[in-house]
Amino acid sequence: MKSKANLTFPQKFGLKTQLVVTYLLLITIPLSFFGYQYYSVSKNVVSDIVQKNVYEIVKKNNEIMDTKLSQVTDNILSFMVDKDLYSTFSEIKPEEDYQINLLDKKISVIMDKYFSHSPDIYSSQLATSYYTFGPTMASNNGGYKNFIPSGVLENTQLYQTAIKSDGRIEWIPTYEFSSMFHLDYMKDANVEYRHMFSAVEMINGSYFDGLNYHTFPPNIEKPVLIVNYKADFFQKAFTGITPVDGSYFFVVTKEGDIVSHQDPTQISKKAEWPWLHEIVDKGSGTANIQIDGKNRIICFDTSKVTGWTSAVVIPPDQLLGKILDTMKTYIIYSVFILLIISFFTSYFITDRITKPIRNMLKAIKKTGEGNFDASIKEEGSRELAVLSKKYNEMNGKIQRLIEENYESKIKEKEAEITALNLQLDPHFMYNTLNLINLISVENGQDEVSEMIVSLSTMLKYTVKSQKPLVPFKDDWEYLKSYIYIMTKRFEGKFHFEYEMDPGLFVYGVPKFFLQPFVENALVHAFDSQQMEGVIKISCWIEDVNRYFRIEDNGKGIAKEMLEHLLDEKNDSIGIQNVNKRIRITYGENYGLHIESEEGKGTKVTIWLPQD
Repeated sequence: MKSKANLTFPQKFGLKTQLVVTYLLLITIPLSFFGYQYYSVSKNVVSDIVQKNVYEIVKKNNEIMDTKLSQVTDNILSFMVDKDLYSTFSEIKPEEDYQINLLDKKISVIMDKYFSHSPDIYSSQLATSYYTFGPTMASNNGGYKNFIPSGVLENTQLYQTAIKSDGRIEWIPTYEFSSMFHLDYMKDANVEYRHMFSAVEMINGSYFDGLNYHTFPPNIEKPVLIVNYKADFFQKAFTGITPVDGSYFFVVTKEGDIVSHQDPTQISKKAEWPWLHEIVDKGSGTANIQIDGKNRIICFDTSKVTGWTSAVVIPPDQLLGKILDTMKTYIIYSVFILLIISFFTSYFITDRITKPIRNMLKAIKKTGEGNFDASIKEEGSRELAVLSKKYNEMNGKIQRLIEENYESKIKEKEAEITALNLQLDPHFMYNTLNLINLISVENGQDEVSEMIVSLSTMLKYTVKSQKPLVPFKDDWEYLKSYIYIMTKRFEGKFHFEYEMDPGLFVYGVPKFFLQPFVENALVHAFDSQQMEGVIKISCWIEDVNRYFRIEDNGKGIAKEMLEHLLDEKNDSIGIQNVNKRIRITYGENYGLHIESEEGKGTKVTIWLPQD
């Protein structure tokens, strides 16, 4: 009987449990697969929608900033052709400080007309190498917006860019005030204009009075208009549009100068991002990039006014986190509900399937307890109904067999008693042979005595053991006794030769497996031969096999007879008996082989495994 520990996994559970589990697996696997596919597709769709929405926000935000900057650009262009501006500068005398102070007020009024109404503009100046004109209204920090130091303008990027632009508006990306104007003592100063970006243009045009075009006199230095914005212009514009934690914005030039950034420490630095040229060249759109080994979504758009690119960088996990968590919860709950429904459905179905089987098991249990009158109702599927019918028929047959077996047991007991009685006969034979042996010894009949001893040994070995295998030593002793008696019977007609490996004696062999072949040699090999016969018995171990060979120099076996010698239909009982016993015990790869040629003798080889 198998213990529970030896049961395989399916055998530990009933058929009903196995069917329910199988049904649930068949439901769960497709549900999981399609749920995952639905989740993946939904994730991509949601990601695309969110990307497009963020991109539209960035684009719309950029358009708003462009609108504001375009208004300032238009005002700059209007300022450049202002009649009063040209008239005022036509009268200027740089060496007269009093006149310059008076003209500064007039120019400030003109500039206020164009730039004071814009809340985004931090300050505006009309700068020359000898003086910076413009409004001098005090700022919130107690300084003055007209802050450009004298004597340093010509060496700044602002001035050099304006000179090279030759009358075009140029936008200078965010710079540090102290670095731009080479004021080291202000490097760590906490002033509101520490970081700014500016629009610059040299006044190199003219105005038309209806009759003539007027320009600056040749001896007058052409001033440079500087319109300044604080760096927080972009922070204000992008505040609130970064959709999730971990996202941030930046504004960058084509050259990689950071105009604005959510992290203030990055402003005015050079961007060394390997993916920057890709978005700058593309100008507007969305992209998936790698930043510090992590996937990021970037939505970007380029300003038509400044040519700078505004972008929002978003971590996709954070962007889709809440939506996907909701979607996961929905999918999990849906799968869970379907599994519950599937469980009860499968339980109901499998109960109908297994109920006839359970009834059959109960009946089998009763049968196992000895109640062979048990029968079961033929119900369920056609197969189960047939099985129930066959079970009932089997029970009837078992009942009849029990009755027949009871009668057989009685006969068996009778036979056993008879067999016990017959055991007395060999005992009587042993005693009789021993008595004859004593008489032979007393009368000096030594040869007769030896034959009696050999016969007694053979008789004891014959009835000694009924086991299929015996030690080769015992079988060899029996064979030698047989050979001794036969040599006395055919005295002088033949003799025996032996080659024996003593190591074979400890192995088991089939009982009487050599005797039939020795007997065949004695009876058939020399019946018409005049010369002295020789029977050689060789036994040895080679590789993993044991070999036993009986060969003689007798008359041999005819070819036709040899072909049918091992045929099951031939009448050689001894040979067939030995061959069958060897194959039943050791397998089909072992047995015997006979070689013979008429007039040259016969050789029988038996091989057995070593273990």
